[in-house]
Amino acid sequence: MSKLAELFENEAVKDFGVALRKALRIGEDYSSLVELEYAETKEQFAEVIKRFLRRYETLAKKGYKGKQLKRPKEESLVELMRLVDEHGVKLVRSALISYALVKGGEENE
Repeated sequence: MSKLAELFENEAVKDFGVALRKALRIGEDYSSLVELEYAETKEQFAEVIKRFLRRYETLAKKGYKGKQLKRPKEESLVELMRLVDEHGVKLVRSALISYALVKGGEENE
């Protein structure tokens, strides 16, 4: 399997990608998407993830259709940053955004 496929199939990318998808579709959090798009350095990426998680926490507490939303796991956060070290911001950013924008298996649309 290629390195790029491994990146896109990584559980941390999926975990954060699903959260970003929900933030966009339920919470209309386009700020996180735009900020992520413009993150170029590891430090900028870490700041964007921090701001995204802060916004997502508010959305998760409110819930959707009577259910709280799942938050990304702590292990996924560590793994995501390891992926940035290994693959660079650009590829990880692309994987997250791509994962967030595709139709998820849990959707009935």
